[in-house]
Amino acid sequence: MASRALVIGVGTYDDDSGIHGYPTIEASALAYGAALSRDPRWDASARAAVLEPHRTRTADGVMRALHEAAAAGEGPRDTLLVVYVGHGAYWQDVPGGQVHFAVGSSRLNEPWTWLSAWYVYRAIRKSKAGLKVLITDCCYSNMLPHLGPDSALPGALGTRYQGTCVLTAVGGNVHNAWADACTNLPEPLDTCTPFSGHLLNVLGEGMPDHPDDLTLGALRAGIDESMQECGVHHAPRMLLNDASEAATLFTNHAKGRRPRPRTPESVDQWVRELHLNGDRILPSLMSHPELAGRVVVQLKKGDEQSRALARRVDTKAGGLLTNPTDFVAYWGEIERAMLGGG
Repeated sequence: MASRALVIGVGTYDDDSGIHGYPTIEASALAYGAALSRDPRWDASARAAVLEPHRTRTADGVMRALHEAAAAGEGPRDTLLVVYVGHGAYWQDVPGGQVHFAVGSSRLNEPWTWLSAWYVYRAIRKSKAGLKVLITDCCYSNMLPHLGPDSALPGALGTRYQGTCVLTAVGGNVHNAWADACTNLPEPLDTCTPFSGHLLNVLGEGMPDHPDDLTLGALRAGIDESMQECGVHHAPRMLLNDASEAATLFTNHAKGRRPRPRTPESVDQWVRELHLNGDRILPSLMSHPELAGRVVVQLKKGDEQSRALARRVDTKAGGLLTNPTDFVAYWGEIERAMLGGG
């Protein structure tokens, strides 16, 4: 197993760059490194995961480090994790319209001095690691596309060990990621950016009601719930491609503090369970076909990840509902909702 992580934090720029620096950015990068070094799921190389300032100074320094990290992935059970914390920009008048990441030598309105996300995506895709995860804490991260190849049903072929995930600080039509520290977080995370601080708080405290190590779905749900408690932050966004919400990324330090919750009963409970663990729990849900239909209807009303989950449930429903009566009951609930009956 040769899992590798790379943390890129760029918060310091030249005085005449026109870009405002934030100490929270580099504090966040160091906190990611500390979290990785404490996590037994990551090997000793994770302790050197934070890229040094002289290498974040240029796009060449960042890309050389990224290619080195990507080359370490050897097989389908390996993981490549790349974290970027810094400034993001989006220029529509470059080929295709691309998100760009700031490096130390970037200048405000000069796109050629920034690092195009296209190069970052290309390097990550070339890794032989089975699971590839990109976490971006920057403005315009909501404009980033799927990391894997285009797919009509992202995640439909998902496994616990293979695929790609893009987790971003903002989603929907929100472009601006907050960089000022969140004072509601405990020390030392109250010196980090809000998104990274809340993510790192989930890693530190764990999720007592989640029995496994922290899956991609659990991590996203934990961040979302933590930020909602503050009441002032935007919700994150997660894009899966041939990966499952059940893919594990970090150790759950709270695992075992509470017994596993009973089987979900309500629609809302099942929606949360699907967000935590993906479609591996579908056989249990499909034993209640009418409830499963109502769950899918609820998912279709939700965000991007929820709608993708709904499509995946629909795709697999035929294989799981072998009794024609159950199949009719499932689709009957969905059709009633589509016709305005629920």
